[in-house]
Amino acid sequence: SGNFFKKLGGFGLGIVALIFAAFLGLNSFYTINEQEQAVLVTLGQATSVTTPGLHFKIPFLQKVIKVDTTIQGFAIGYYDNGYSNENESMMITSDYNFVNVDFFVEYRFSDPVKAVYASKEPVAILKSICQSSIRTVIGSYPVDDVLTTGKNEIQSAIKEMILTKLEEHNLGVQLVNITIQDSEPPTVEVM
Repeated sequence: SGNFFKKLGGFGLGIVALIFAAFLGLNSFYTINEQEQAVLVTLGQATSVTTPGLHFKIPFLQKVIKVDTTIQGFAIGYYDNGYSNENESMMITSDYNFVNVDFFVEYRFSDPVKAVYASKEPVAILKSICQSSIRTVIGSYPVDDVLTTGKNEIQSAIKEMILTKLEEHNLGVQLVNITIQDSEPPTVEVM
């Protein structure tokens, strides 16, 4: 009976070794889709992986963080359900008039390593940069330009300001576009 337990113990160790080898094998590969890039971290050192397909990593020593590189967006001045967010949309023009202006911002992550490590909240920083740039530019134009003829010029000036600030911050985020969705005089209560 002692031989039986020795054989059973050897068999059990074999199964454990087989399970461990399968675990290592499964955790040694990762896939990058067309719409993403990855950050491969090896003992604290980060490198970017930009080619789609199957890739190898060393289990326990390397970690993979995937980054979505598709164009994404957020609204400034209105909520997802379409209702106005006057805390964001209400602005003052150069001739001291109030105006509600809504924007849509499109962005993408251009550098996966910077997107992961340059800041904790890159999208929140981008939104803050956009809001600051919007208020600065809108504040330098008269209300008639904001409501009618100057929209394209205002949009271009805002975009240039955001691009300059993003270059300074180096977040790994690229502005794709910023568009004025709507501009109108404020509500009756504010007027």
